[in-house]
Amino acid sequence: MLSILPLIVLLPFLAVIPIVIAGERHSHSIALGVSAIAFILTILALYLSSADGMSSLSFSQNYLTGLGINFSLQLSSLSLILTLMTAIVFLAAAIVGKYFVSKDKKLYSTIFLLTLGGAMGVFLSGNLFLFYVFWEIAEFAMFFIIFVFGGYDRRYAAIKFIIYSIIASLLLLIAIMMLYFYTTPHTFGIYQLEQQAHTIPMAVQPIILVLLLAAFMIKAPIFPFHSWLPDAHTEAPTTGSMVLAGVLLKFAGYGLLLMFLILPIAAHYAPYIAAIFGFSAIYGAMVALRQTHLKRMIAYTSIVDMGIIAIGIAATSVLGTAGAIYGMLAHGLAISLLFLLAGTIDKVYGTLLIEKLRGIAESQPTIAYLFIFGILATIGLPLTAGFIGDLLIFIGAYGTFGAVGLVPIAAIVVVGGYLFWVTEKSFFNIKNKSETYALLGKSIFVSAGFLAVATIILGILPSIMLAISNL
Repeated sequence: MLSILPLIVLLPFLAVIPIVIAGERHSHSIALGVSAIAFILTILALYLSSADGMSSLSFSQNYLTGLGINFSLQLSSLSLILTLMTAIVFLAAAIVGKYFVSKDKKLYSTIFLLTLGGAMGVFLSGNLFLFYVFWEIAEFAMFFIIFVFGGYDRRYAAIKFIIYSIIASLLLLIAIMMLYFYTTPHTFGIYQLEQQAHTIPMAVQPIILVLLLAAFMIKAPIFPFHSWLPDAHTEAPTTGSMVLAGVLLKFAGYGLLLMFLILPIAAHYAPYIAAIFGFSAIYGAMVALRQTHLKRMIAYTSIVDMGIIAIGIAATSVLGTAGAIYGMLAHGLAISLLFLLAGTIDKVYGTLLIEKLRGIAESQPTIAYLFIFGILATIGLPLTAGFIGDLLIFIGAYGTFGAVGLVPIAAIVVVGGYLFWVTEKSFFNIKNKSETYALLGKSIFVSAGFLAVATIILGILPSIMLAISNL
């Protein structure tokens, strides 16, 4: 029986062929169909993993046998929830693709599907060789989404994004090579590295740790390697921002999980790593207060959330790890919803400058209240997935670091307060109400509703996912 995992990863790549044949007219429909199939296959994989165990879904095919490299895919307890998050976010982005991208549809759909395949490959890779290959595919695909389909300063933002990405990738590649050569026997396999990493000389482990940490700090991003993110989000098309914030930033979180899993020495430096991440979260909250552009403000909330997620990872406890994984799921859904609504506001009202937005709640009440829901989900309102993630993260952080581990809660309070202030100022202030310049597409409500419902279901019934993933 053919494993379902290769279908999830390879289908987006294979779908490029019918897009090329069908041309512009049907490209968006094909991208949407493939995203829907990937979502269905992911749900099926979750069901099979709960019924028969995750090992039954593993797949391996010889590739470079001399180097011990196989095309191996594995659904693990760490990647299961993130794979579901990827399927949901990409399907939501595909639903509104036609609304936001009207030029070069064939090229856009091709790049979009390459990003989907790369993202799925990152989370399902059974070895670090594939992890790196799929990481690079997704990164370069996102570069072209920004460069070709972004806003006025898209080229500057795209080049800045790719420069940071190349640096992170280079550091990651060096670290992977060192893991391979200093492990006995040599291997790229994630499970094998977990079992054999104790054979890496203690003098070498700190070097690998620094390389991996720097790569993931750039990707997350964590202060002071964060400046590429607001520019990328400001210029990226709406669907690009949804995918970048909702999925690609989680590459760093997943990589950090693997780093603590593989490197024995990482736990010894956990307090220092947590301090870096905690400071980054507080810094992101402070800088968010100065933003006058809606997408840049939302971008800085990503820095806050990724910093807090990383604290859960650094706690190196069962609850901290479970919270970090669930926090990435919650953040992926909520931040994608906020960027979707911000892009909609930009299209309908022609601006994202906070001081120029007025009366949105009166003219587009559904958009206004969905945006408020997105804020509540971001700050962790009970009965949303964000509440479960934050609760587990801070319980884990308190257990490991004591009361100091709760300090980053201040960042959530600050960001939440500012987001509500902006909402009151821009959405409910009817003085000099903003004029509309475009019609609101029906697909917006479908996509936003899909993200909102997923956020609520996974917030009310977290035991479903936590039990399946054995967290």
